[in-house]
Amino acid sequence: MIKDTVTIDDTINLLNELLKIDHECIYNLVNARVGCNNLVEDHPTVQVTSFGSNVPVVGIIGILNGLFGVNDKGFGPISFEMANDKILEFKKLN
Repeated sequence: MIKDTVTIDDTINLLNELLKIDHECIYNLVNARVGCNNLVEDHPTVQVTSFGSNVPVVGIIGILNGLFGVNDKGFGPISFEMANDKILEFKKLN
């Protein structure tokens, strides 16, 4: 069944479900970054970084956050907690 609407909580629940099923896959996906052009970099809600280089890069969480918008500090609502190079949980940024 195709959903016409998806909430932040729906997205976070799916990410956490997949994290339990295959942690390595989701960890690698979340940490993957792909070079993007200046139009993507300048998008008002997609989170893009350069990690100290001249090349803008974007990841899946930056794109998913772009769906839901950003707060007054420029951050989207989806975040995750990490410890010892392991994603513990995806959660909603307050």
